[in-house]
Amino acid sequence: MRYEQRDIVEISFLFPDGNFKPHPALIVSNNELQLDEGFIYLALISSKSYNPQYCYELDDEMLTSPLQKKSYVKCRIIVGNIERDVIRKISRVRKEYFDEIVEKIKSSIF
Repeated sequence: MRYEQRDIVEISFLFPDGNFKPHPALIVSNNELQLDEGFIYLALISSKSYNPQYCYELDDEMLTSPLQKKSYVKCRIIVGNIERDVIRKISRVRKEYFDEIVEKIKSSIF
């Protein structure tokens, strides 16, 4: 397993129009699931804050490496991929902020 929960990675993301585009995403699934199933769940990250009630704004101090643009975790857009769809690791979210993101995902979806 090369990638872990809390990693921000670039993946080939399938958009609703059927096109694939490299896009950052946060790995939200736990490491055990990845090892057992070979599957990862990710939350899309975007530079646009459409529907801000379902977004979590990221700041540089929350990350191990800053992102190039102001970014938002889209807490309502969760996708499943396999590790080979990951292009590269970009950064990692610090634990305390990751816990807040998980709570935002729960309140956005459930």
